[in-house]
Amino acid sequence: MTQWLAPAHLALTLVIIIWDVALSGRIAQHRQASRPFAAVTGMAGLLLIPAFIVAIATTTVITGRAISSIDWIWPAIVLLVAAQAVYAVARRLVNPLWGYPIAFYDVLLAIAAASRYFAAHGFDVPRPLLIVMAAQVDALALVTTEAAITSPFFLHVPLISPAYPALRKFTAGFRFAMAVVALAWFGVIVAEIPRADVALASYDRHADDRLRERPTGFAVGVKILPDVSKPPSAAATSTDIETATWLGVNMVSVVFAPGASPLAIDSVSHAIDVMQRDSIVLIAVIGYRGKLLPELSSVPLDATARLATLRQVLARLRPDVIVPAQDPYGIGARILGRLPVETWQDYYTRAAAIVKEVRPRTRVGLSASAFDTRDSALYAWASGPTSPVDIVGFSFYPSRLGARTLDASFRAADRWMRAHPPTKLHWVFGTGGYPLAHGEGSQDRTIWAALTWATGHSEIRGLVVNEANDYGQAMGVRAPNGRFRRAAFSLRKSIAALRESAVQPEPPLAPPR
Repeated sequence: MTQWLAPAHLALTLVIIIWDVALSGRIAQHRQASRPFAAVTGMAGLLLIPAFIVAIATTTVITGRAISSIDWIWPAIVLLVAAQAVYAVARRLVNPLWGYPIAFYDVLLAIAAASRYFAAHGFDVPRPLLIVMAAQVDALALVTTEAAITSPFFLHVPLISPAYPALRKFTAGFRFAMAVVALAWFGVIVAEIPRADVALASYDRHADDRLRERPTGFAVGVKILPDVSKPPSAAATSTDIETATWLGVNMVSVVFAPGASPLAIDSVSHAIDVMQRDSIVLIAVIGYRGKLLPELSSVPLDATARLATLRQVLARLRPDVIVPAQDPYGIGARILGRLPVETWQDYYTRAAAIVKEVRPRTRVGLSASAFDTRDSALYAWASGPTSPVDIVGFSFYPSRLGARTLDASFRAADRWMRAHPPTKLHWVFGTGGYPLAHGEGSQDRTIWAALTWATGHSEIRGLVVNEANDYGQAMGVRAPNGRFRRAAFSLRKSIAALRESAVQPEPPLAPPR
């Protein structure tokens, strides 16, 4: 039942946009409307759709850098609609039954949109405003899907206040329905404010964490490029290579969607060659299709297509490490459903057989991210001596609850490693934060917490940060306008410090002692 909430919200977003445009046109032509009120309403309706498109387009480095100079248009329109709604209520131009709920809703969205705009440009947003911004995003994630935290398609669209009396019963009923929607979202967002405050405070616990020296070395990498199904754009390639070089990483990770074309794989190979391939550990991950849009139902695993892609990646890219399935019980469970452990074991066994056939030097990796009973069973199998998995690891991410989810994941990983003393290489295959949901400080603290946890465990030999730039989900250490976020500077300093502390460095893929 809940899987329909995300598509329903997207459909409602489209309805609200149509409502706003149509209603603003009628109000702007109304004879009783004053010129200032008609101008404000007409301007809001005229620019709403362009502003919505800009808001989505500026979430990826591919298009964001070209139009980042006008990314102010979305918060400006939200503020304009809020002003229109407040004016309509103050001047008694609208029925209070739907005027007040819409005005309250619009004002709250205006605060959140302005806060998000300043946060996106690196400003230190005051804590109360940051809490409202986080509460708005958390409300979306609570009602729709956890992916709403980073997906650009999940927005709250403001409502034009329906000034002047309705001419038909149907119109009055529809206005009442929109007022109910506005009141419901207002209530959910306000209810999420205390939880958002706690979520933001949870990151502060990691402010005093300390990076541990690793005399034998510690590898740090970054995920580059959008999930590859076709050749990546020149903008994405050049920007990510520049980012990885600036950070000083010695590992890069690339995710391939099932069915990725040979030309796409060759394009990635050529891009990696620019980065001094001999000094970089290359990790290839087989991901999933449709990660940004909500799913109506689980899709089949289609092991045949996935293994065919894996074979192409091995032959053409020649990665050092390959992960046949990205976070099976994390993003994999959202796309495919919670498959039985035996299904994943069989799939990994078949994938490992292909690796041994095509490129025996490549290591097979598996990452746990959900830290539930099935994930625990899969980890126990992968870390065992009879498993074909060579590198076992974890993925650490916060949730709408903040770093509390991150801390619980750390504790679970500690328990698993105590229960199954590592005899194989262990890595952190993915970590990252949500700079436009909980602020850039939260992203910085998340990556820092994962680094300090990983360096504090001698069994962990490397960590990969997700990701270099924003590609439809706001998780990059670099913003779409080219600005390095706070986490990028901390990560660069950490990499330099770890490199200096490595007095007897060992290769990242050297077997554990």
